[in-house]
Order: sequence, then structure tokens, then C-alpha cells
Amino acid sequence: MMDTAAAQTDAEMQEGVGIDAVLVVGAVLGALGWALTQFLASTPGFALSTVGVDGAVVVVGYWALASVAMVALGVLAGQRDVRYSPLLWAWGVLVAGALSLDAVALAGLVGPELGRTLLWAPWPVVLAIGFALTGVVAAHRARAAYLVAAFAAGLVVLAAVLFPSTVPDWAFAATGVVHAVPLLVDARTGDRATGTSPDASGSSYEFRDLGNAPTDDDREEDHA
Repeated sequence: MMDTAAAQTDAEMQEGVGIDAVLVVGAVLGALGWALTQFLASTPGFALSTVGVDGAVVVVGYWALASVAMVALGVLAGQRDVRYSPLLWAWGVLVAGALSLDAVALAGLVGPELGRTLLWAPWPVVLAIGFALTGVVAAHRARAAYLVAAFAAGLVVLAAVLFPSTVPDWAFAATGVVHAVPLLVDARTGDRATGTSPDASGSSYEFRDLGNAPTDDDREEDHA
């Protein structure tokens, strides 16, 4: 009876879209969004002449729709460990903050120079913070990819500060690479077991219990 209940619980945990699919969708939307941003930055006036609105409005509108789509995918269609992942909700807060700054810039509540900065600069900062957080607390072997991506996002910000006049030429494409690559690496190599209990190592994006993490000695005793 208990085995049946456990099996039913495991089946319920597996219902819906898994984290790997969510990561791939996030990577694709990110790559497309940054490619669009780079294209519009390289062709001033294209959006205005094509769709009748400024390119910044198109880009921010895209990111807003992409963010809503990701939230809907995770909350409405995601597996239980996706819907209740503390890390994914933390990412939601970070992205909401970046979008809020974009809205401030578009509304003209700040000067033109600061407004241009607010349209892009928060995003690599969000990636740096989010990937660093993911790399520190996520219990799976793709941690290194996230930590490297966090460092790379920091380098993008530093380069933009040192060479601000060159930002439209490269920064958006670079941000897209930093955005998409670690997500695809995780989706491809993350050691999340399928068809196992929620306690399986690396099976979800829950916070690691760093204080009670098993040591090598503990593992040897378990095998003894």
C-alpha cells in the first residue's frame, strides 16, 4: 500500500513540463531576444519605419512577453519541482526588477543618457547575480557552467563601463551568449534523475542543505 502511494506521488511529481525543457525554452527565448536587440541597435530607425514604434519599445515588449511566457510555462505547465523551485522564483524577482527599470526608462522618468543605460545594463547584472546564485545553491553538476557564466556577465558589464561607446556594436550579442549557453549546458548535462524519488541527488532545483551535505566519509560508511 505504501509502495503504491509512493509510486503515485512519484508519478505526480513527473507530470508536466520538466526543468530541462524549461531551460531550453529560456535559452531559445534569450538568444532570440538578444539577437533582436543587437539587430535593432545596429539598424537605428528600422523598427520605427517597419512597425511604427521605437526599437526600445519593441525590445522591452519582447522581453516582457518572453518573461510572462516563461512564468506561465513554469507555473501552469511545469512539474511540481519546477513550480515550487526557490531558484526559479528568485530568477522571476530579478527579471521583474530589470523589466521595472526598463519601464522607468521608456516612460521618460529619467534623463536620456541614464535611460539608455537602464534599458540594457540591468540585464547582465541580473544574469551575473542569478547565475552566481544558481551556481552556489543548485545541487547538480552544471554548477560550474553557471559560475563561469556569472563571471562572464560581470566581464560584459566591466567592458561596457570601460568602453561605453562600443556597447551597441557587441554588448547585446555577448549578453545573449552568456544568457543561453549555461542554460543549454545544464539542460544537456545536468544530473537530474528521472523516474526516481524527489530525494534523488540533483533531481530538482531546490536549495542545497550546505550544513548537512554528506561528506566522503559518510558515503564510505553508507557503502560499508
